[in-house]
Amino acid sequence: MRNQEAARYARWAAVMAAAIALVVAGVYSKRAIQAARARHSAPASVPATVQQQSAEFKFTKMEQDRAVFTIRASTATRFKDEDRSLLKDVWITIYGRAGDRNDNIHTRECSYEPKSGDVHCAGNVEIDIQGANPASGKPADKQLQVTTSDLSFNRDTGEASTPEKVEFQSPQGHGSAMGVSYSSQTAVVRLEHNVAIEMIPANGNVDQADKQPSNSNSPLIAGIPVTATSRSLELRRNERLVVLNGPATVKQGARELSAEKISMELDSTFHAQHVIAEGNPVVKSDENGATMNVAANKFEGFLSPAGWMQRIVAAGSVNGSRTAKGGTDHFTAAQVEIAMQPERNLVREMTVKGGVTMDSRQDGASRSLKTESLLVKFGAGAQPDQQKIESAETLAPATIETKIADETTQLRAKRFVTQFGSTGRLEKLIGHSAVEVRRTIGKGAPQTSSSEELAATFGANGEWDTLDQSGKVHFQQADKRASAQRAKIVRTTDLIALDGSPVISDATSRTSAGSVTINQKSGAITATDNVVSTYFSAGQPGAVDLGSGPAHISADALAGSSTSGHVFYTGRARLWQGESVLDANQIEVWRDDKKLQATGNVTAVFPQSGSSPIGNGFGMPINKPAGKASASSSGPPASPPAATSKASPTVWVIHAPSLTYWDDQSKARLEGGVTATSQQGELTSKTLDAYLGPAPPATGSKGSAAPNGASASSAGRQLTRIVAQGQVVVRQGDRRGTAQEAIYTAADQKFVLSGGEPTIIDANSDTTTGHSLTFFVANDTILIDSQEGLRTLTKHRVEK
Repeated sequence: MRNQEAARYARWAAVMAAAIALVVAGVYSKRAIQAARARHSAPASVPATVQQQSAEFKFTKMEQDRAVFTIRASTATRFKDEDRSLLKDVWITIYGRAGDRNDNIHTRECSYEPKSGDVHCAGNVEIDIQGANPASGKPADKQLQVTTSDLSFNRDTGEASTPEKVEFQSPQGHGSAMGVSYSSQTAVVRLEHNVAIEMIPANGNVDQADKQPSNSNSPLIAGIPVTATSRSLELRRNERLVVLNGPATVKQGARELSAEKISMELDSTFHAQHVIAEGNPVVKSDENGATMNVAANKFEGFLSPAGWMQRIVAAGSVNGSRTAKGGTDHFTAAQVEIAMQPERNLVREMTVKGGVTMDSRQDGASRSLKTESLLVKFGAGAQPDQQKIESAETLAPATIETKIADETTQLRAKRFVTQFGSTGRLEKLIGHSAVEVRRTIGKGAPQTSSSEELAATFGANGEWDTLDQSGKVHFQQADKRASAQRAKIVRTTDLIALDGSPVISDATSRTSAGSVTINQKSGAITATDNVVSTYFSAGQPGAVDLGSGPAHISADALAGSSTSGHVFYTGRARLWQGESVLDANQIEVWRDDKKLQATGNVTAVFPQSGSSPIGNGFGMPINKPAGKASASSSGPPASPPAATSKASPTVWVIHAPSLTYWDDQSKARLEGGVTATSQQGELTSKTLDAYLGPAPPATGSKGSAAPNGASASSAGRQLTRIVAQGQVVVRQGDRRGTAQEAIYTAADQKFVLSGGEPTIIDANSDTTTGHSLTFFVANDTILIDSQEGLRTLTKHRVEK
């Protein structure tokens, strides 16, 4: 929606008002013409014998003791053997049955037939049509002067007619027609053919125009001429009706109204009060480089007694178009009603009803409005004769659509209200109740949103700048969704800002925060204040898989891309999934690469089923006295016996500056100096790789499927193996093992120390070394690889 469209709608309304007003002005002149009841005077062909000649002739037709008309002549000559008289200097004065007329017909001579009552005036005839002063009864000033010839008048019927050309002039203008007829019985004046009228309105006020001098040499009233043409014209005085029979056309400057029939109903003082144009009526305008057409089944204009247009109605299949160099506009409706300002030819408000559509195509962009009812209010413009739209609102649910380049925006609401600036430029559009916004850019998936309220602002170029939505806001684009109490879209930056408990989600994750900002084109996203994300269950593409069930991440802030799936969680970041927990200053997630990285004060907690790999007997017993270690016979070691006591749950807590997790390898690498602890022991190293695998089935569930048909990998993840490298130290109580590498496997609960000089020192400073040392936690057994063969060393407690 552009601000220029507001001006065009105002011009449409003004043109319709002006066109109807033209009809009013035109018919005022025609009304005066048809008031002419011209008739009589016949050319005298004087025979040789004259029967009688009198110096004066007078005949008055009376009805109910009232003179209807009078025929007077200066001389009357009656011929022998002919039922005919020749009347000279003939005057016919018509008073009308109500005595409210004082119309005069004057000609040089007429032929009068007493028996038939016919009067025929072959020469030029002058007719003055004027009203009588009701108070004094004296003739009023001349209102209309008519000239014609070959006029016939019947004494008995009171009907006058001529087939010849008729010309007329009044202070309001002048005109012509071919043939005129007048009946004093029905008080109907009819201009038969080729009616043409030209008028110059006096500021639109017919009453003031009536007061202009009647001198034919005086200049016409200043203004733009109004012309009217029709096939014929009727003035039905008793019905107080003027009819232009079509094709009828009224023009003023570049504006034109045409119809098959234009009728004007008059009030008791014979001022127009109701104008009707029907039979394919069309209003046309061609000005300021633009062509405009408005058509309907019927146009109606309602006037005040002073002659001002009060209301205009276009009814039935109303449609209009405007074509200019920059583009075209078009509208349709069942009815358009225009209320005018008092005493001014300016529009006050316009109501449009029934299947309302407005389409505009300008400079490569298109805009449309669809509703069942629309109200537009107008105010004064910069100049006295100019107008601007003050407000416009839909009175029914509406749809507004704009298309610019590859972008389409569609707005819907139960009601729209516009706000315009002091210059008439559209500044704001308000949508109330059940608001929907649908935006499509190129071939991208449509972006849709809904809310209770909408406020759109517009720039100087007429395009929307921002969209503010409030109350139960919901967004969706493909599988991406968002909800909040408030949202703001900025067109130039393509940003959506959400606040008021915003939540965003897609097929793999869901995030809530205090506020969220999304770039609709790039997919960039930021969130602040109590950010909490949930990555759905393992087995989903790109899902975090550190434990059973969904993975949750909380932080102070989030930044990243919903398109690439690469996001940063910063400020007290925490991830938890099942029994696995990860704390850090920052957690970074690559969805498509199935990768996770935590940095800054990293603490990772991974569960492991079974007894502690370090507790309950790593190295020698704490209370074992000093002395040499005894070795059993050499040879391959037997399989470590199973623990005799029931395994207790074990949780590893690992600290490091950074952690990187690759989901496809099920591996977490901790670097920068690592410390790992369980319930009764500790392991330190430069780096540590923790491998996760499916949790073992619960007791008695061997061979059973995972719940709900889930795969084993989705049933939970637990620590299966640890590889520590670089200055490895393993502690349990007073016992300590050192090596360059330590590998722990949870399945058989054993540690393998290798690299450098693997050494185990107990509380009594007893030392065990070898090329590699394998320690079985369950039975307190060490396998010593000295490169000369394997030895098994069993540590046991010796009581004093």
